[in-house]
Amino acid sequence: MKKFTKIITLAALAFLFVGCVQKEEVKRAPTMEEIQKEKGKPVRVATASTMDLNDVRTFNGAISGVQPATAIAKLSDPIKKIHVKIGSKVKKDQLLAEFEYTGDNIQLKQLEETVKLQEDVTRRLKEVYEKGGVSQQDLEAQEMQLRISKMQLEAVRRANQVLAPADGIVTEILYDEGEVPSVGSKMFSTAKLDKVILTLSSVTTKDIGLFKNGLKATVEMNGKTLTGKVTRVPMAANPVTRFFPVEITFNNSNHQLLPGMFVAASINTAVVKGVSVPNDAVIYSNGLNYVWTVEDGKAKRNLVQVGVADENFTQIKSGIEDNAVVIIDGMSRLDDSDKVLIVE
Repeated sequence: MKKFTKIITLAALAFLFVGCVQKEEVKRAPTMEEIQKEKGKPVRVATASTMDLNDVRTFNGAISGVQPATAIAKLSDPIKKIHVKIGSKVKKDQLLAEFEYTGDNIQLKQLEETVKLQEDVTRRLKEVYEKGGVSQQDLEAQEMQLRISKMQLEAVRRANQVLAPADGIVTEILYDEGEVPSVGSKMFSTAKLDKVILTLSSVTTKDIGLFKNGLKATVEMNGKTLTGKVTRVPMAANPVTRFFPVEITFNNSNHQLLPGMFVAASINTAVVKGVSVPNDAVIYSNGLNYVWTVEDGKAKRNLVQVGVADENFTQIKSGIEDNAVVIIDGMSRLDDSDKVLIVE
C-alpha cells in the first residue's frame, strides 16, 4: 500500500512539473513585427546638404583624323601591288600602290627605253667632247634632251603609281590587288592621328546652348579616360539631320582613337549648386521620384523634383529642405508614418 501511495505521489508531482513547463512555453518570444512596432523599423540615413554638382551630359559621335587626304585612281587598270596597309605611317608622295603595265600605260616602257638610250648617247657624247670632237653647245643640247626624257618618264611613272597625298597614317584602303578601280575613284585615305576630332551627332537645338569653345570632354577607351576640348561650336544645324555637329579635339599620341570609331563623350556643361542627397535616397516609381525622410522618429515619403546627378549625389530641386534626414537603406519595408529605428 505504501508503495502504491508513493507511486501516486510521484505521478502527481510529474503532472504538476509538466503543467509548469507548459505555462512557461505559453510566454513566447515577440515577433519581428511586434519588435518593429515598439522600437521602429531599422533604417540607415544620411543628411541632405547644399553642394556643387557637375552637370555632365553624354553625346555620341564619330572620330576622324586631322587633315584628312585622299589618293585617287588616275588609271583604270588592274592593281599590281599595294605597298601599305591600314595604320601604315607614310610621307607625302610615298608609293602606296602601282598598276599593271597594260595598253593604257605602255608608254611607260617606251619612255624607260628612251631614257636609257638618251643616257647612253649622253655618255658617249661626253667622251667625244673631252677629245674635242663636238662642241660644248652640242653636249648641252643632248643633256637637255636627257632631262626632258626623264621628266616625261617621271610624269608617266607617277600616273602609273598611286602616291601618298600627304604625311599621315593610312586610314582606309578601298581596293585589293588585282581589282580595277575607275578613273577618279578614291583608293586610299590618310590623316594625321596624333590629334583626332570627335564630331558629335546628337546635339539638338535644346542642347547647343550648353556648348562653348574650351569646354572639357572625356571618352572612356580600354579602361582609360581620354580628355579633349570643344574646338568648334557651329552656328547652324546640319540641314539634313537637324543636329549641330559640335567638334571636340583629342590628343591621340597612342592612336587609341581611330577614324570611324563611334564613341560617347561625357561633357561637363556646368556646375550646379543646390540641395543634394545620396543617389540611394532617390526612389523612382511610376514616372515619379520620391525621397523618404525621418521626421519626429517617423518615416515620410516625399515627392521630389530631381536635377543633375553625378556618380554619388542627386540634386533635389524641390520636395525636401537642406539638412533633412533622408533614408538611404530600408525604405522598401516602409509605409508613411511608420516608426523607424536609425541604425549605423
